[in-house]
Amino acid sequence: MAEEKKTSKKVEKADKSKDKKKKSKKNPFKSIASFFKSVKAEGKKVVWANGAYVLKNTLIVLVVVTIVGLAIYGVDTVLSLGMKGIKSLAETTTTTSVSQQVEDSTADTQEKTTETTSTKAAE
Repeated sequence: MAEEKKTSKKVEKADKSKDKKKKSKKNPFKSIASFFKSVKAEGKKVVWANGAYVLKNTLIVLVVVTIVGLAIYGVDTVLSLGMKGIKSLAETTTTTSVSQQVEDSTADTQEKTTETTSTKAAE
């Protein structure tokens, strides 16, 4: 008797697993519909904020964003002016040093020319 019950249970389990495989092939539209039904049910559980609370928080966000934007603009402006100042200083220094080098080389050339003509005249 005990053996018959075990074998009959095994047969029943096998039949149930076959039925489950057949049931697993669901209609995709039913799955989608059940998904949206559950979304709607969860949406009903949500506690929504009242209008005054939302308006207050929106204004706070806008004020903070404006302040941060102005701070970033100020830092950017100061850094831009600093970079322009450094660039103009570098150009002035480079121009001055180049003009000094040109004047030095011109003076050296004139001295050499004067020496050469003096030497030729002395001969």
